[in-house]
Amino acid sequence: MIKTLQAGRALAAISVAAFHLSIMMGNERYGGEAVFREYTKLGNKGVDFFFVLSGFIILFSHLKDVDRPEFFSKYIYRRFIRLFPIYWLYTFVFVLVLKLVGGTDAKIPDTFADWLTALTLIRFTNGDFPLSQAWTLFHEIAFYAVFSVLIINRRIGLFILGIFIFVAIIFYQYPDDDARTPLNVYTAAYNLYFVFGMGAFWLYSKGGKGIFELTLGLFVSFAAIYTMPLPLNISPLFLVLGLSLLLSGVTKLESIGWVYVPTYIAFIGDASYSIYLTHLNFEGTLLKIATKADFKNVLGSGATFFVVLISTIILGCFAYYFVEKPLLLSIKQRIRIH
Repeated sequence: MIKTLQAGRALAAISVAAFHLSIMMGNERYGGEAVFREYTKLGNKGVDFFFVLSGFIILFSHLKDVDRPEFFSKYIYRRFIRLFPIYWLYTFVFVLVLKLVGGTDAKIPDTFADWLTALTLIRFTNGDFPLSQAWTLFHEIAFYAVFSVLIINRRIGLFILGIFIFVAIIFYQYPDDDARTPLNVYTAAYNLYFVFGMGAFWLYSKGGKGIFELTLGLFVSFAAIYTMPLPLNISPLFLVLGLSLLLSGVTKLESIGWVYVPTYIAFIGDASYSIYLTHLNFEGTLLKIATKADFKNVLGSGATFFVVLISTIILGCFAYYFVEKPLLLSIKQRIRIH
C-alpha cells in the first residue's frame, strides 16, 4: 500500500471528526460554543477527500482485474469484508446502547425497508439509519457496483461508468441531510469525486516526480477555498480537482523517496474507517462527561476541544486494533476466495 494514501485517510478522518466536534460543542446541551468553528469548517471536505481516495485506491488495487471476469468474485469479496462486517457490528452495538441508555438524537429504523436500507447500504427508503455518517457508504456501494461491471466486461463497464458520470453532471446536486433519497444516491455530484480519484491514479501511473501536480494542486485548492464562489455551484469541483492533483503529486513524491509517512500516521490511516464510523458516538459521550465534569471552566473551551478530539481518535484506533482488525483477520482465515 502507498503510505501517503494512509496519511490521506488519517487527515480526512481527523478533519471530519474535528468538524463534527465543533458543531456538537455549539449545541446548547454542551455549552453552546462552536469552538474553532472558523478553522474546522473545511473539515467536512474530508468526506470529499475520502471519495477521491476511494477512486484512486480502487483503480490502484483492481486495474489489473479489468475485463477479467474470473476476478469478479474476489473483487466483491474484498469490497464486502472491507465495508460490511465492522459496519454491522458497530451498528448493532450502537442500537443496543441506544435502546438501553438513550440520550441521543440518533434514529433507529422502525420498518423492514428502513432496516434493509441501513444494513445493505442500498437506499430503499428515505428513512434515517443509526450511524448517520454512513450516508457516504451508499455512494461507495454505487461506485463499487459500477466498477464491478468493468471487471466483468471492459466495454460495457466503460459504458456504465459513462452513464454514471453523465447522470451526476446532468443532475449535479448536493442533497441536504434531510433530503437524501434512493434516487439522489445515483444523481449526486459526490459520485464525480470517485472519477477525480481515478484520474489522480492515472496521473500517478504516468510517473514523474510529482512537483508539478503538487504545485498546481495547491494553487487550485487555495483558489477554490479563498476566492469568490463560482457560478452554478461548481466551486466544490475545483476543490476536488485540487485535492486530486495534490494526491497524485504526493504519491509520486513518495515513489521517488521524497516523502516519508511516520508509522503512527499510517496507523491512524489504517484505523480511519473505524474512526469515521465511531467518532460521532465517542464525541457525544465524551462531551457529556466533559459537561458534567465542568471541563470548560477547568480547562477552557479550546483545551476541552482538543482533549475530546484526541480521545476520540485514540478510541477509534483502539476500536480498529482490538475489534476491526481481529474481525477482518478471522473472516479472511475462515472464508478464502481465490
